[in-house]
Amino acid sequence: MTRSQEIAGKTGELYQHLEKLQKDWYEKTSFTCPSGCGSCCIDFEPHLYECEALFMAQWLLENRPETAKELSKGTFRPDYNGKTCIFFDPDSDYHCTIYGGRPFICRLFGASSFRGKDGETVWKPCKFYPAEDLKKHRPPLAHRQYTYEEAENILGDVPPVMADIMEQAVSLCPGDTLTETLRESLPKTILKLMMERQWGEE
Repeated sequence: MTRSQEIAGKTGELYQHLEKLQKDWYEKTSFTCPSGCGSCCIDFEPHLYECEALFMAQWLLENRPETAKELSKGTFRPDYNGKTCIFFDPDSDYHCTIYGGRPFICRLFGASSFRGKDGETVWKPCKFYPAEDLKKHRPPLAHRQYTYEEAENILGDVPPVMADIMEQAVSLCPGDTLTETLRESLPKTILKLMMERQWGEE
């Protein structure tokens, strides 16, 4: 097993762990993103750590080989304004053509909490969540920051902390403190994996 394969595999395990934590949150609170929203995908292109780029490249090679081949050449399908993610699809319920290969930020957005200035866990509804829908919640919610205790009392649970998950992600590639946009990092990472596969077959 190559270093790239090992990192991609560990990243997949961390994605599965995160998915379980979020599943528990959804089941306990019934608080999910509005169906078909996708607002967080518009005018946004994720930056990737090495571990995310390796997992995404491997996922594409295994699940969308033709797309991977085009991306390895630096060929992108037309997007809307050069800022929105190249995998955004307004006609899909998930709004993502590589949902199974998406990076951490896309998995965490709308279903995570964070650390306040004092280091305590706090939660805030997604900024795109309709205010009217928040008011309909019982008890009503608003676009404001809730302490751990408030969120737990109102919703019954608090989602995983983004910083904790990202700390685990960064630990998969020690020394990797720089990130690149998806369209910068993905083509060369796909090429790297393709070359490693070729060497492995020789």
